[in-house]
Amino acid sequence: MNLMIESRLRELVQEYGNTTVQDAMSYSLLSGGKRVRPRLLLSLLADYGVDLYQGLNQACALEMIHTYSLVHDDLPAMDNDDFRRFKPTNHKVYGEGMAILAGDGLLTAAFTTLAKADTVSAATQMKTVEILARNAGAHGMILGQELDIVDNIGSVEALIQCYEMKTGCLFAAALEMAVVIAGKDDLQDTARTLGLKLGVAFQYQDDILEVTKTSDEIGKSHLSDGEREKSTIVTLLGLKRAQNATEGLFKEIKVLLDRLDLNGTELQKLIEEMIARDL
Repeated sequence: MNLMIESRLRELVQEYGNTTVQDAMSYSLLSGGKRVRPRLLLSLLADYGVDLYQGLNQACALEMIHTYSLVHDDLPAMDNDDFRRFKPTNHKVYGEGMAILAGDGLLTAAFTTLAKADTVSAATQMKTVEILARNAGAHGMILGQELDIVDNIGSVEALIQCYEMKTGCLFAAALEMAVVIAGKDDLQDTARTLGLKLGVAFQYQDDILEVTKTSDEIGKSHLSDGEREKSTIVTLLGLKRAQNATEGLFKEIKVLLDRLDLNGTELQKLIEEMIARDL
């Protein structure tokens, strides 16, 4: 599965020719990330017995959106981070202006990629465009980024809202697109709920890792949120209660997997890897 994703991402980004922007896009897109979002989509398709190539472009579009968000998130105007995926961040290599353009290029490339997804019907193709745009847009991931930047978060409830939008929405997009491609539109709401909860749990893990691991272990700036005095599940609850809250979320996620009859499946195996962060 990972080889499929990497190969297709490389093909897609190479279509943009030999320019500095393309180099910057490739630098971040092909830097060996976990590929959690495309793997969520393809794992659920595998569980439903759908040919993975039917969702490969959609999976790659998701990764493009995710990578563009990281490139912009690392910029001095936002989180001002120096390292991502064990490498210098995009703007440290190519400069701020080129990093902005690389992010813009990946965002627009994602929807070009969806437009090329002719392995599904036109109606299904349009649904996947809507799903990705809704989850990545101003009512989804971008809203989460806004809440993160404003950082007027004084409660766990407010933090959950931020994390649902900032991280959960792209997880939800992966699972929503998978059920639509599989012709199981009636499961879209449950898939969305699963994705949002998984995103919050994943973000809780990030908060915990920032205070329990080193920069070398997590591959990005260590204690960056703490240094910026941003609210996290650890600052709100303390480490032990934060760990308990994360465990509780994963229990809820397992209940949703039961509801979708997805025990012992590829999706469950991937989620178990995420729980253990064995990615």
